[in-house]
Amino acid sequence: MRQFWIRFPIKVSMVVLFLTISLLSMILLGIISHINYSNTVKKDFHTVTDEATKRLNHHIEFYIEQLSKTTKTLVKEELIQSWFEGSRPITIFETDEIEAMLRRHVALNYNEVAGIFLMSTDKRVLAMRSFQSSMVDFSVEPWYSVPFSEQRVLIPTHTITYPQQTGMSVISLMNPVYSKFSLAPLGFIVMDIGLKEIEATFEQSKLGESGQFMLVSHDDTIVYHPVKEWLGRKIADTPLRQIAKPSEGGVSTQVYNGEKVLVSTSNSTVLDWRVMAIMPFDEMASGLYSARNSTFLAFALIAVMVIFLVPLVSNLFVKPVLHLKQNMNRVYQGDYKTRAEFLEGKNEFQKLNYSFNKMVEQLDEQLNTISDLKLQDVHTRLRQKEAYIQALQNQINPHLLYNSLDVIKSIGYLHGDDLVVNMAANLADVYRYTAKISDHEVTLKEELTILEKYLEITHIRFPKKFFSQITVHPKFHDCRIVKLTAQPLVENAVKYAVEPRAGDAAILVSAYDDKDDLVIEIADNGQGISEEKMAELAHVLEKISEHVNNQEFIQTESLGIRNVHTRLYLKYGEGYGLSLSSFPNRGTVISIRIPLTYNAASQGEEISDLS
Repeated sequence: MRQFWIRFPIKVSMVVLFLTISLLSMILLGIISHINYSNTVKKDFHTVTDEATKRLNHHIEFYIEQLSKTTKTLVKEELIQSWFEGSRPITIFETDEIEAMLRRHVALNYNEVAGIFLMSTDKRVLAMRSFQSSMVDFSVEPWYSVPFSEQRVLIPTHTITYPQQTGMSVISLMNPVYSKFSLAPLGFIVMDIGLKEIEATFEQSKLGESGQFMLVSHDDTIVYHPVKEWLGRKIADTPLRQIAKPSEGGVSTQVYNGEKVLVSTSNSTVLDWRVMAIMPFDEMASGLYSARNSTFLAFALIAVMVIFLVPLVSNLFVKPVLHLKQNMNRVYQGDYKTRAEFLEGKNEFQKLNYSFNKMVEQLDEQLNTISDLKLQDVHTRLRQKEAYIQALQNQINPHLLYNSLDVIKSIGYLHGDDLVVNMAANLADVYRYTAKISDHEVTLKEELTILEKYLEITHIRFPKKFFSQITVHPKFHDCRIVKLTAQPLVENAVKYAVEPRAGDAAILVSAYDDKDDLVIEIADNGQGISEEKMAELAHVLEKISEHVNNQEFIQTESLGIRNVHTRLYLKYGEGYGLSLSSFPNRGTVISIRIPLTYNAASQGEEISDLS
């Protein structure tokens, strides 16, 4: 992200960032406002429709209940009970009288009743005289196939087919009839009720300018809807199938005929039908759109202010930065006399200018000093290191020479044995190897070859008791190592472990790889090193890295532990050199750690010079 912004000027970046932050803030405000207003619109719609649907449900339930109550007295008439029971034949005169009762009931109660029928459990039907005809087939009416039920049955809107009322839309109310003597079920009294009263009720309940109520049965048959063609049809068979039924008492926002609408529903506990309310969202959301327009207007004003004011305000921050940038460019081009304008105050830019001026002053002074000493110091340090290494390699311990010559003298004097020849040859090889200082590194094989010759000399000194063994895998023979690393350490072991025990001792040399390093171990079984001496040696090795360029500190008269460790540290750096482990009365182990680097071509020149 930072790499993107550094491509543009600060002023442009500030305008874009301020504008982006403002836009995001307004978008977030708009989203929050939209959500809150949408929820408010739904709550308001629920409040409006809930009261209206409850009122509609109550009115329709009361209307149906009153219709049901009016039939209770009628079905208790003796003649009607006899017709239902079918226990005796009913004369034509009695039939006329029953029909007259039905007509009077309709005339005295509800004139919107299109038809009233008696239907026995054995499917005999008796209707008002107005519809009596031998040609009428009541079996096509939806109520005819309904089995007896102890509960009232409501059949949603359908079209009747009997004479004089054919094509009329009605709902059927079926009240169960029981014997007033035995309470046995006798059948139904059926009333086909026109929709006039229901339509008037719904039309009086307005829902805004274009909202509408509809009445739907439990099986999704449309009982009432302002569109008359949909009455008696299933919702799935009309365009209303686009609307999903919300949960009871809930409000949902949906799309109907390409328009966003609010939909709510309320169930009737008495009728098992439900009233649905549908209203265009825009009609309820005038406050929402007003808030949205206000948000757009506010963003437009803020955008104008950002575009025109931010560049002006940004100059207060950009100009000091550009001024400092110009001075930094002059310093970059080598002008260390340039200075930034500084005024007293608490402004951070002024403090930055002051710090810049002090920095340039100090930089100018340091460059004047460093430029004279830098190159000279580097060359001096390199020559010093080379001189230290050269000097360390030239320090040859005469102890070996004196002892070897003494042995040669004794052997020559006492025996005149061939051992004198071997002794002299090995001694010559060792001194020829140590005297040649042209190469600082040799192969491990060359170092081990000289070590074997030195150990042969030691075996001649102590022929019966001394034991030595070199076990180094040939794969390490071409590894590079500083010259005279192992031999001085073995010589130390002979001096401090083998000689005090008159040769009754052992020296073992081994090597192994540790990741990218080679570790060479020289172990003896002497008396070991005291704790005081070990602490002193550890302290000296630790201080080598701090004073490696101090010639007086690292200078020593022997090629012992301190000398070898210094040369290895100078050559290979931190982490390389010697480490010691001593075990009282059991011996000492010296570990040499060097980088595991191989020589591409075997260094045969050193060995050939030894022959």
